[in-house]
Amino acid sequence: MKKRAIMLLAVMICLTCAARLVGQPFHAGETAQLRAFLRQNAADEGRKNFQQLGIADTNAIDWATVTGLTWGPGGRLTAIIWNDKYLAGDLDLSGFDSLRVLRCQVNNLTSLLLTRDSALVHVDCYDNLLTRMDITTNVNLQHFCCRYNRIATLDVTRNPHLTFLCLSGNPFTRFDLSNNPLLTEFYAAKCSLEEIDFSRNPLLKLVSVRSNKLKRLDVSNLTNLQQLFCYDNQLTELNVKGCKSLLRLAAYDNQLTRLDLSDCRALQNLPLYNNAIAELDVSACPYIDFISTMNNGMHTLKLPLLPLKTLEIMCESNRFTFSALPKPMYLRSYTPQARRTITAPADRVDLSSEYAVQGATSVYTWRDGTTEVTPTQSHEGRFSFPAALSGHTLTCEVTNAAYPKLTLTYDVTLTAPTANVLLVANDARPTVHSERGLLIVTSERPLTARVYTLTGVQVGTLRVQRGEASLALPPGLYIVSFSDGTARKVVVE
Repeated sequence: MKKRAIMLLAVMICLTCAARLVGQPFHAGETAQLRAFLRQNAADEGRKNFQQLGIADTNAIDWATVTGLTWGPGGRLTAIIWNDKYLAGDLDLSGFDSLRVLRCQVNNLTSLLLTRDSALVHVDCYDNLLTRMDITTNVNLQHFCCRYNRIATLDVTRNPHLTFLCLSGNPFTRFDLSNNPLLTEFYAAKCSLEEIDFSRNPLLKLVSVRSNKLKRLDVSNLTNLQQLFCYDNQLTELNVKGCKSLLRLAAYDNQLTRLDLSDCRALQNLPLYNNAIAELDVSACPYIDFISTMNNGMHTLKLPLLPLKTLEIMCESNRFTFSALPKPMYLRSYTPQARRTITAPADRVDLSSEYAVQGATSVYTWRDGTTEVTPTQSHEGRFSFPAALSGHTLTCEVTNAAYPKLTLTYDVTLTAPTANVLLVANDARPTVHSERGLLIVTSERPLTARVYTLTGVQVGTLRVQRGEASLALPPGLYIVSFSDGTARKVVVE
């Protein structure tokens, strides 16, 4: 019985409120402005705005029942919710000084006047055809979104209470946020921004400035910043020093050559592909769980001491070698890597850094053009080749079972062997000549002479104290390499 009485009382209160609303006069100025808008052509060809809202006759409008309108004391509008109604034309709401909420997004409005609407706190007018907006008298505004219109300039210096501002898809080149200290979310994607200053917005948590023309971006010391989307710009400088709360940094498709993440301890998600960052250090980011660095020319990636087991790395199309790649357990994708070009003496080709990796031994395959070449010497990634190959560029393909999807390719141009350095004829340093099958070295000071064939094979060693030392050799052309770094060719007959 008690429950029924309470329900009856609630119904009576609702009926009383409705009666008051029906009976109260609506503000004549506001209804006149609304009626003028409703009589304009709608976005749907052949229809008017009032028809889009289900109104039959603009001469006999029951304002209490019009879709999307909320009325307050004195018959003043407090909210308009007219989003996605195919409305069009010029909406003049100037002087609606009790209006707090306006949602007219996703229509075809060509102008929107909000002058002297000082009570407004929330405006969504995105996805329209607006070319200008004036919100300088909306001094209590907290939320404003005008994305995807045609607005080139907007003054928000008189809106100090803004916490949410979305400008994306408008042709702004610059924007002044110097008097918006409460701003926590800022969106300006797909504009034409060339510069932006966040130094007076310390409460920012989310910034999206993707797809602009920014060359430099400084968000340093924004200690509350959690998400930064700045990809698809022309950035050569990005400062995130002091961003201790940053969780996600999307900075791909830029021109960055370096990035200091030493203060970003909370960082989890880091898409950085299509930049020019050769070395990246995320060792100060223990919670990092996703990194993508494709197409950076990167050769060094320093991880935390104990990375998360869930860490995933995408690092293909860089300059990593087996010895520089992260452990296989973290790699989602890592192939291909760039072809490398090196130059080395024919008798000292050193690829030993790639020999033993992650407990597996690498396999090296050498070719001169299409012909497979066997080194004269091979030991744990160190190779010697005949001197006759000097001037040739060999191809070396390296595989390792620890990274089964990757083949490293080196183009190795061979120079003369290290022993093949000729002294000028009048050089006063050690001399060498031959006599009756003997190779004779003369020196005024102690040194060591190593003797090689032209193919780089060592055939003897002479240790000269002072004076002469000799070595019996078959007839032929030899190279004598001295411990002082010089060398001579000699014919033994």
